[in-house]
Amino acid sequence: MNDLLSLLSEEETKQGTPDGDEAGLGALRSDRGLLPLKALEVRGRIDGLLAQVSIRQTFVNVLDEPLEATYIFPLPDRAAVTRFRMEVAGRVIEGVLEERGQARKEYQQAIEAGHRASIAEEERPGVFTLRVGNLPPGEEAVVELSLTGPLPFADGEVTFRFPLVVAPRYIPGIPLPGPSTGKGVAHDTDAVPDASRISPPVLLPGFPNPVQLTLTVDVHESIASVGALRSSLHAVLETGDQGYRRVTLLNTGERLNRDFILRFKLGAESIETSLSVHPDANTDRGGNEGTFALTIVPPTASSEVTRPRDLIFVLDRSGSMEGWKIVAARRALARMVDTLGAADRFNVLAFDDRIEYPPGFSDQGLVTATDRQRFRAVEFLATLTARGGTEMAGPLDQGVEILARAETGRDRILVLVTDGQVGNEDQILKGLGRRLQGIRIFTLGIDRAVNEGFLHRLAELGGGTSEIVESEDRLDEVMDAVHRRIGIPVLTGLRLEPDKLPVVPDSLVPGRIPDLFPSAPVLILGRYRGAFPESLTLSGRDAAGQPWSQAAVARVRDNPAIAAAWARGQLRKLEDRYTVEQTGCAELEKTIVATSLQFGVLCRFTAYVAIDLAEVVNQGGGIHKVTQPVESPSGWMMKRRSGGLCASLIAPSPISPSQAQPAKSAFMAFASSDSALEADENSDDPAFLFECQSAPAHKAAGPPVATEPRARALQLLEELETAIRAGGKNLRKALRTLLPKLEAVLIELKRLDGPGLPELEKLVENLRSLIKQTNRWLVSVDALALSELSTSAKVVGILLASDHTGPRSTETERESFWK
Repeated sequence: MNDLLSLLSEEETKQGTPDGDEAGLGALRSDRGLLPLKALEVRGRIDGLLAQVSIRQTFVNVLDEPLEATYIFPLPDRAAVTRFRMEVAGRVIEGVLEERGQARKEYQQAIEAGHRASIAEEERPGVFTLRVGNLPPGEEAVVELSLTGPLPFADGEVTFRFPLVVAPRYIPGIPLPGPSTGKGVAHDTDAVPDASRISPPVLLPGFPNPVQLTLTVDVHESIASVGALRSSLHAVLETGDQGYRRVTLLNTGERLNRDFILRFKLGAESIETSLSVHPDANTDRGGNEGTFALTIVPPTASSEVTRPRDLIFVLDRSGSMEGWKIVAARRALARMVDTLGAADRFNVLAFDDRIEYPPGFSDQGLVTATDRQRFRAVEFLATLTARGGTEMAGPLDQGVEILARAETGRDRILVLVTDGQVGNEDQILKGLGRRLQGIRIFTLGIDRAVNEGFLHRLAELGGGTSEIVESEDRLDEVMDAVHRRIGIPVLTGLRLEPDKLPVVPDSLVPGRIPDLFPSAPVLILGRYRGAFPESLTLSGRDAAGQPWSQAAVARVRDNPAIAAAWARGQLRKLEDRYTVEQTGCAELEKTIVATSLQFGVLCRFTAYVAIDLAEVVNQGGGIHKVTQPVESPSGWMMKRRSGGLCASLIAPSPISPSQAQPAKSAFMAFASSDSALEADENSDDPAFLFECQSAPAHKAAGPPVATEPRARALQLLEELETAIRAGGKNLRKALRTLLPKLEAVLIELKRLDGPGLPELEKLVENLRSLIKQTNRWLVSVDALALSELSTSAKVVGILLASDHTGPRSTETERESFWK
């Protein structure tokens, strides 16, 4: 990492953040608008499992002096940036990919000479910095990036994800002396020496939307069913051209505060084990060199084989996880614990800036997954709230150490549940290094602006998979997939048979062919040199340990984007090796740069630079520098305080009624907080996903009207919870409508003198008090009061239902809750 940072030009390292720079909190205004990013246009096209995307960023100078704008922004971590160009003063300047130090030198020289210039650099997988310099007053510049990459496919569904914001990250370590190397708000530290390059300033909550977003994605109609398209933002489905259907963002006023996610189903016949060969353009069609892509689809037959497992569950409970994220994380982890069998052993590590274990669990070993131990773990999870810093290296190290000491002959698995918002990614990967031999790592990312690049890197290093949860609504769907992934693989020990194999050494991506799990195909990319055989044979062992092999027939294709996709995966593999290796880094760096330049794909050791030499626009050399502020991520409970922004917990601590039976107590404590209310500007929106509006929305029929008082009360409590979840402009009316109904049913229940009456009476009193404040509501309802009301409604519902339904066994409770 230090070698990578040495690529920074000496002059900028000395400058740090000049006194004239704007921190970019969004307060700078003029008659011509906000500074400096005016618009973002994203256009994507999906063919099969490959996406090609164009991103156009429009910058404007509203000052009376030349401007240099810096923008720290995200891109899909699997995508390869293959083109960069700048449009200014009616001219188009194509960017040139060069070694990073050289590109920075040329950019700085152009700025000092008074020329317009721009430069794009990769800081992390998925995090980039763009600078546009010497933009004259009143002038606009458009910077366009082109990228291509494979799309993940699992459980019959393809996912296209485009991130729109770099979320704040926890920066551990001791601050380094001297000025920082970047324009961000964090100081560089010994653990994160480039912290200032990945920490953009954040807009204050409620600030007017400064960026106009345009987003369209064309999906070839031959691969997607119209009714199966789902989007994380409001979108409409239109008829495109040349056999494409177009998904268009409905509202150009959407804020850049979450990931855009488009999912669509593929039929069972649309994906199959296949081998395609893509000769390089400068070779004959039968070529001597090129790229191959091998897609392995798991057998459809499910296996009844089971093996004992040792599992370590690592839960991030740090401050960035507050609100709905910690609720979803607790539910996810409790569900995984609940699915363990008697032959399994496990441990749970919850961490912020310290590590905690369930009562009775040891920090040195594993416990058998008996009902009692699982109950203890779930009860422990129910008490967890978000707090503290994200010191992730320690718990991961501890978890790997426990698994490394475990006896052989058992599957060893580590599951990390987090939003991944840490700055010391390289330090964590380097610490794990080669200690993961025989240990599979699965990551579950929970956030609407998740650090997907880091979670993919960690899972790939551990031969596992990564799943993303964008909302509580999607949690159950994802957990079904995770349950299958941490089970017994369909195929293990996969390898390509060496006979007649012209594969270039060390060119397979991923470098470690992962095990094959149900409903999760694996894509292997590689380079070949020489005559490619008619077929390749893949071998391994099935779930029962028996030999397995399959031959894939090669088909010649012509798709240059495959070579770019391979290069991106190869560069990421080599960069991770550079992070982990202790020796040979200089040679590895040369290999990385050579690969990047040969295939025209941006990496952390290269940069794209575009310089307009047609005219000198800033003869004096004076320049005003501004770092573009970004939105606070959707779902992050941010509030204003003196000195800046901080996180604030909205959901109260889980409630565990003291009179409940032990087995029911943990269930009630956990269930009482299985939802959190998001108090941000998007509270009108359903959490996820919106069906693309190509047909009238289908509304399910409501439940039948209940007649028995307790049943009516339960139904009203459910309606109250639904109204709070929906939020929006009709929330106040819904609360006023429900209040008299709850008051009436309370009077009836008092005659029966059953359980839960004091709690129900208190809930009605709180609701009445909240409604009295209607005239004082300005923008949104009191989020804390609503969250407390929601939690109370759940507890009352459980108390009322417990007497009505009679006693249930622990297993019945678990099954009913998770369904």
